[in-house]
Amino acid sequence: MTLLKFLRQQNNFTSNEVRQFLNDCILPDRFTNNARTVERFTRALRSFDDQNIIDLANDIESQYEIRDCYDCQHIDFADDQISCYEGDYHVCQECCDSNYSYSEYRSTYVHYEDYDEEEDCGQDYNGVYDYCHRVEDDLGFQRLPHEKHSKDTLYYGIELEVERRKNCPTDIAYHIQDNVLSGFAQCKSDGSLENGFEITTCPMTYGKHKEVWEKFFKDKQCMDYLKGWSTDTAGLHIHISRSALRPSEIGKILVFINDSTNDGFINGIAGRSSDQWAKKSPKKITDMRNHSEKYEAVNTAHRNTIELRIFRSNVSKHGFYRVLEFTDALVQFAKNYTGLTGMSLHYKTFLRFMSNQDVKAQYPNLSAWLIRKGYINGKPSRQVSWQGERQQDTAN
Repeated sequence: MTLLKFLRQQNNFTSNEVRQFLNDCILPDRFTNNARTVERFTRALRSFDDQNIIDLANDIESQYEIRDCYDCQHIDFADDQISCYEGDYHVCQECCDSNYSYSEYRSTYVHYEDYDEEEDCGQDYNGVYDYCHRVEDDLGFQRLPHEKHSKDTLYYGIELEVERRKNCPTDIAYHIQDNVLSGFAQCKSDGSLENGFEITTCPMTYGKHKEVWEKFFKDKQCMDYLKGWSTDTAGLHIHISRSALRPSEIGKILVFINDSTNDGFINGIAGRSSDQWAKKSPKKITDMRNHSEKYEAVNTAHRNTIELRIFRSNVSKHGFYRVLEFTDALVQFAKNYTGLTGMSLHYKTFLRFMSNQDVKAQYPNLSAWLIRKGYINGKPSRQVSWQGERQQDTAN
């Protein structure tokens, strides 16, 4: 059956409705009164063996913002659901009424089991904020002067978990927030760390991150008293703005990170394989519609971001930039490399993408690592010192 026949004969589209649908991705009003109707329609579109039609179905779901209730999986429009835990996930009104209460301290709904009117998300005496503190509320979104803000702008939020070394100054969190990453990051507590905290940035563009973090890597206190790589506890998480991604692009990232064929490659870049904090399991592109558990390699439970949890912490300049560059390269690969399907999301396809000279130049630290590991051909950029990275990784 052709798409036109499906629209006209099975769904009674008029000629004008067909044009609106194909040109502007707009459904007739009779479809948009019920989220379940929209879901059934997009499910039928996905039965076509045509990636363009499948992408169209994903765009419809994104435009009309339909999603499952996190608790009971009832399908609803996003506007009719209730945000919980500062937007980490959403539930239907019925589940909210049955299982959640509004926390005045956190300005969000939380589960009855977590409800505590005495909770406080302020700073402790060492300058570390409580884990529930929202950095973006204080610091906003940051970009370079020539970059424009729009819903399609790619922002990244970084959570760099670090442990304190022996004799670390007690006020180092204040030092980071006031002198090193002032206006761009704050330090928050993290229960998975033994004697540390996470450095959490506000959402920033890739270029802005590259500019801002230089001061951190040149700061003697940060380099002398913080460690990440040589711990069993610390990770590095990167949030990617959802609004800049099509649903199918999120699906491609899910498949790529979770495909067992790519395990060795992914674990090499990430510096670890963590079933405790970043579990992997086989995925399909259409799984982008599903809420993941928090501790999955790609956490899709957040409303405004998807989160890569795979990386080992790294306070060495080149090691840190390598994973930041990999994240941006992976997004650009999913967005711009043509013909990608579940079958072609193999790390060797990504390596062909990375072999382009312009792409290599954009990601010097990642490219240098790929060249030195024998994944791609070429000479590493002079910006990247392999000996320096090895020394820093050993120390950190």
